[in-house]
Amino acid sequence: MIHFREVRTAAVEIISTRAGEGQPIERAVIIDDIFGKVRILAWFAPSAPPTFVDDLKALLHQKLGVYWADLWVASGASEADCRVYEELWETSVERAPSVRLSERVRSRGFWMKLPSEPAWQVSEDHPPVIAFYSFKGGVGRTTALASFAIQRARTGEVVVIVDLDLDAPGVGTLLGPGRPDDAQQLGVVDYLIESPLQPEITLSDYYHLCLDVPASPSGVSIAGSGQIFVFPAGSLDSEYLAMLSRLDLEPGADEPKHPLLRLLDQARKELRPDWILLDCRAGLSESSGFALSGLANLTVLLGTTSTQSWNGLRLVVERLGAERVGSGRPQAECLVVQTMTPENPQTADLAESGFRTDAEEIFKQAYYAEDPTDEDDDKFWYVRDMESEDSPHQPSVLYYSQRLAFIRSIEDVADTLAEDPGYSKLARRIASRFGKEPE
Repeated sequence: MIHFREVRTAAVEIISTRAGEGQPIERAVIIDDIFGKVRILAWFAPSAPPTFVDDLKALLHQKLGVYWADLWVASGASEADCRVYEELWETSVERAPSVRLSERVRSRGFWMKLPSEPAWQVSEDHPPVIAFYSFKGGVGRTTALASFAIQRARTGEVVVIVDLDLDAPGVGTLLGPGRPDDAQQLGVVDYLIESPLQPEITLSDYYHLCLDVPASPSGVSIAGSGQIFVFPAGSLDSEYLAMLSRLDLEPGADEPKHPLLRLLDQARKELRPDWILLDCRAGLSESSGFALSGLANLTVLLGTTSTQSWNGLRLVVERLGAERVGSGRPQAECLVVQTMTPENPQTADLAESGFRTDAEEIFKQAYYAEDPTDEDDDKFWYVRDMESEDSPHQPSVLYYSQRLAFIRSIEDVADTLAEDPGYSKLARRIASRFGKEPE
């Protein structure tokens, strides 16, 4: 019995040995549909034997069993069908010479599509968009994001935070409005549902201003210059789950701009932030797939020494690196952070050494491009760049803190988040990527 994981490989092997110059099949697309079945779209050579089509169908049915669906013959098709077939060919991914793969999925579509480009290129009026992501929850992702926001606000900058952890939101509570009566009732989920239906939308309905955090360590408030605007996921009331169940992050083709891109662009224009931070859902969620497709100008990957953490992060590193390199595009910018590192010096040394080794191995395999023959070529991050102290795989380190393990109020730990050496170093490293810190 053949298993689903084996079907695609079997189909590629069968078709690739019969496709290409001098073969009965000129080119073909293997279509992996949403029901788990495989169908083939093929352009046949004029020299193909008369019985070849029937023989191929019989072979595919024999080898793929219940997963075999049908064979579509492009040669001789109608003009309308030919246009559809050519579009399918152009949008498919090469798996072998003259053989491409088209995947149809029910969900997690952003993880399966070709990586995209950033929402915009960073400029004076286009702030950096930074995604904070961890494959496993509970590793301090939101805390690290809050620390960066606090530090930048204390320098007088404006920070916008968007909660994309829609299934388990938290940053809207951690960086709350400061007064219970000002609690925001609407958020990202509301915006994403309402935006496609509303030609004009009032942005202030969907965010709150975090009033207390921008105060400096001396107690002198700089609110009004440095500010933190938070777009929470939404109000966790009896309506939230119903609204979440109606949310489709893959809008129809007739929508001119994805609602999340509209949110970022509207926030950029109306709030004029220096930074936009995305708090991504842990794991392989749809919202994280969108954010990690290349949308952000920088992705901060947080993980621990655990095998589970690295197994997941490897998929993301490949998404940001090898998948883009394979399509001829530079890697998406990222940096990796080791979190929950033990405070004990001896244990910390072992943990840091192990994490660094794993990061080096995984990034070398799944992110860095092979060294070019042209020494002046700087299009990609190359293997030769791994020696640089600021190359993406070189980890920043955040140590476990009992004080931060139990946060009752952000005000109680704001100074710690702003002044802790590990968080401060990480913030400087992020800022330096955009020329906002001296070397």
